[in-house]
Amino acid sequence: MPDSVSTRALRKILIVDDEPAFQKLIKSQLEKKDFEVFSCLDSRDAVQMIEREFPNLVLMDLMMPELDGFSLIRQIREIKLSGYLPIMAVTARSDLRDLVHAMDAGADDYITKPFEFEELLARINNMLRLKKLQDSILIRTTELNEANIQINHLNQILGETNKELKKKVYDMHNIFEISFKVMGHTEIDKLVNTALLNALGIFTAKSVMLLLKDIDEPDVFSVKESRGFLDNQVSEFTIHRSDKLLRYLEFIKKPLQVKDVAYEFETVMPALQELEIQALAPLFQEEEIIGILCLGPNVSNQEYPLDVMEMLGILGNMLSVALHNAQNFEQIKALSYTDEMTGLHNYRFFTMRLKEEIARSKRNDSALALLILDVDYFKNYNDALGHPAGDEVLRQLSNILKKAVRDNDIVARYGGEEFAIISPLTDHHGATKLGERIRSTIEKNDFPNQEIQPNGTLTISIGIAIYPENALSVEDVIVAADRALYYAKESGRNRVVLFKDIH
Repeated sequence: MPDSVSTRALRKILIVDDEPAFQKLIKSQLEKKDFEVFSCLDSRDAVQMIEREFPNLVLMDLMMPELDGFSLIRQIREIKLSGYLPIMAVTARSDLRDLVHAMDAGADDYITKPFEFEELLARINNMLRLKKLQDSILIRTTELNEANIQINHLNQILGETNKELKKKVYDMHNIFEISFKVMGHTEIDKLVNTALLNALGIFTAKSVMLLLKDIDEPDVFSVKESRGFLDNQVSEFTIHRSDKLLRYLEFIKKPLQVKDVAYEFETVMPALQELEIQALAPLFQEEEIIGILCLGPNVSNQEYPLDVMEMLGILGNMLSVALHNAQNFEQIKALSYTDEMTGLHNYRFFTMRLKEEIARSKRNDSALALLILDVDYFKNYNDALGHPAGDEVLRQLSNILKKAVRDNDIVARYGGEEFAIISPLTDHHGATKLGERIRSTIEKNDFPNQEIQPNGTLTISIGIAIYPENALSVEDVIVAADRALYYAKESGRNRVVLFKDIH
């Protein structure tokens, strides 16, 4: 039986790639899975082919000679289509900035070469499910809007019916709007907050909350966010994956009303009833529940009708897709701010946070210390023992620095064998103590083969600048700390020097 999203209609795929061999291979594999595949070698022809063939999904390379993938994605998003067209980017490059750029341009997903065809097939089916969901919302909203126009011309006898249908149109329009609001968020907290606030309005609910899989305990679902509850009501509320209610949700894969299962699942029912939870909607990712959307009673204290339960299911599906995208985005963003070798923040993150912390210090009229440190005679160590040994020293040094600072201090790899520490609410006395503690700890640490160093041990030099005592701008604070470090090097190394003490 061929792979299928649900109907044979969603089977047309356009491949845009300037490599004929890659196109031929992917086309052959997809056709074996009963897909109808069109291919385009010249990216400049892709828009015309989309308007002519109406594919259900575009699979495109990001790096093409004539019109690059980023520009093509933006052009495709300008086309007026009758339904949603998912775009999956394919790249052989591992530069995370390209992937972020592609997602910002309008891509829905990406896959990096080389890849297993089963992974590509799974991602294609996931995108086609997204298309079906978006298209069904659009079709239903359009149908209800047309019905509303007709009903408005009916006489007073149909007034009540007209009123109910208007509400349905309004609700579905809101669902449609939420899909764009929710899908547009890349920060999980903002995404969840938007979804819950809109859910209160759409369902006229008194309360709503979202339980998500706990990061530390994947088998426990705890409250991520809630509206309409007191914090002490929901702070300890959890549902365990082994609970029969959750297994039932995994089986039916749709929302349910608590009253319909009150006698079957007695374990969790007392807690649900105490919170006055009326309806539950499971959130799925790859057939696994990752969250539960819970509705309290509506303002009229009436049972939620069938159409509301259907909309609840739609919102749950949209929320699960949006959470997945936001989680991927956060992982990519975190990697873009991390030094791969040491695990510390990188220079890009350092400069961003230094600007933020200096702005905060200015608002609060408080001091901030910047420490820049450098490994003494590091070239000698590298030249004698090789770069792998030098890299290991930098990793050990990074671990020492992370343990030496406070939770709100920021440690970053400044470049090469240089590191930087941003220490808010710290004057030159506190900075000197911190610098000396770090210098002494490193001097006493037993680094491998450190006896080859000129002084028989591996040491560091540290330069310190204080905002606003020594400088009033980000650039000047960095320059001042660098000058203090240079002075520490020139005056004998293995020492801590404050900018104010430079002669």
